[in-house]
Amino acid sequence: MKTLDKWAERIYAETDVGRSIATSAAGVVGLSAYLVSSDWVIAVFSAVIAFPLVRLVATGVHARTVRRAQGRMELEEAERIYGRLSEDEKTVVQAFVQAGGSVLTWGQVNQLDLPGAGIESLVQREVVWTSVTADGMRETFALDSAVFDVGQKRVADESNL
Repeated sequence: MKTLDKWAERIYAETDVGRSIATSAAGVVGLSAYLVSSDWVIAVFSAVIAFPLVRLVATGVHARTVRRAQGRMELEEAERIYGRLSEDEKTVVQAFVQAGGSVLTWGQVNQLDLPGAGIESLVQREVVWTSVTADGMRETFALDSAVFDVGQKRVADESNL
């Protein structure tokens, strides 16, 4: 009886979604096999075979769902940040979008004659930071990728009007 209590406690304390779903599904498969065949050996084998298959599928679906939710949350956060930007800050973001990337060299920024207050404010907000090119030869400004995506979306929405 104590072993059964430990098993039940472990099953109900499980936090792995894939394993929880697989345990339930394997139980249903095993019970169904037993009710159809009245053979407990077939029921056990059915449950044992079903468990890893269901766990693989459930874990994959759950991981995909979590990634989508995280992506939505990141986009919502970027939308919130973009919505709170001043006009100078939005001008800087739009300069990145018009340049076609979320990274601009210092030379490019100087040529664009962007508002210094907008750049510094974005740096303080940690939406823009300084970086170095991949070859390590030039310093750059890098814009948060999610905010860049929102800026691109805004340009596309404005052009569709």
